[in-house]
Amino acid sequence: MPDSLVLRSASGTLSVGIGMEIEYRAPDAVRAVIGALGQTEDVRFSPSNHRLAIAAFNRHRVVVLDVDIAKSGATQAVALTGCVEISSPALNYPHGLDFLDEETLVVANRNGDVAIFKLPPAGNHPSELLPVQTLAAGKGSLLNAPGSVAVIRRDQRLSELLICNNSGHSVTRHLIDRSADCSVTGSEVLLKKWLNLPDGVCVSDDRRWIAVSNHNTHGVLLYECSPSLSEYSSPDGVLRGVYFPHGLRFSSDGQYLFVADAGAPFVHIYASDGRGWRGGRNPAASLRIMDEPLFLRGRQNPQEGGPKGIDVASGMNVLVATSEHQPLVFYDMAAILAKVPSETPVMEVEYEFGILEQAERLQMRADQAEARARKAKARLKKRKLKWLRAPLRRAYSALWRLN
Repeated sequence: MPDSLVLRSASGTLSVGIGMEIEYRAPDAVRAVIGALGQTEDVRFSPSNHRLAIAAFNRHRVVVLDVDIAKSGATQAVALTGCVEISSPALNYPHGLDFLDEETLVVANRNGDVAIFKLPPAGNHPSELLPVQTLAAGKGSLLNAPGSVAVIRRDQRLSELLICNNSGHSVTRHLIDRSADCSVTGSEVLLKKWLNLPDGVCVSDDRRWIAVSNHNTHGVLLYECSPSLSEYSSPDGVLRGVYFPHGLRFSSDGQYLFVADAGAPFVHIYASDGRGWRGGRNPAASLRIMDEPLFLRGRQNPQEGGPKGIDVASGMNVLVATSEHQPLVFYDMAAILAKVPSETPVMEVEYEFGILEQAERLQMRADQAEARARKAKARLKKRKLKWLRAPLRRAYSALWRLN
């Protein structure tokens, strides 16, 4: 970690003391599991903040930590008291996760399906699980390379899953009946227009706003929830100034949005104007959470190296972030926000629509060019095979005449 954290904002560069980071306590066995996570993706607190789930992408595992967050003087204290390392045949490059409740976890697998698991009790032990419910991805399904997932708890029985489909370029909505073995009672495409590799999704606590990381257009799209929201809806707001947006979370009051930048060593912080998230915005501040050597260790390509998953402990003013070479780090969110402007200039969102339309046209041309290249390759292969078959036919004919 750097000696100090740097908070960059439109009003200047602020040096922020290392006290903003919360050094967590954990037994050696838990630290060993954290140190062996490898490439991580999303991270999520349970509704009570007593559990924390992390997707270990390349290891096809999910780790669920037991968490104790408490006040320590003027700051927060975090203790990790135990962990469960989950393996399953249903885990195939796990990317996104969220809790239906304290004992039920939803996992979206980039190369597989969406699996719902009943979690074992807290403690320090490995566990192999089978899902209690699976939402199949692939041909004939609305799901196509599912990534991030967000849970909306509607009542004591029903929940909604919002799922980013990485290759399907859509966000789908699925209604789950928790009282009936998490059965799926309905599915639909919720958002699609201008989505280009959506890589993260979250919903504000008041359920008024949905935010989606749009990887290939280097921005975040925001939608006000309404009955008319559909796959043809344009976003109400667009956030810029992020290289490759990944995990994202609203603050509990909905005034701020934190966005992990997978292509840079920053978590960007956006501020609303108190009237919602309509319009275009740049970051109110950018929090550097890793120094340059650490960032470069994970810089295998321009889309990697920075933080991946982030989450906010509801009502606890604790921010958590994860990445491959910095698997778990906690911050005092109140100390960060004390240095961040409460609002930023808002631009006309129609300007952003033009950028999104242009990106869509460029993507269509790229897809068409790729399709033509595949067809040309197939034709060349066919001609080559035809050319090779001719001598074989002549040889077989000569052999037949000799016999």
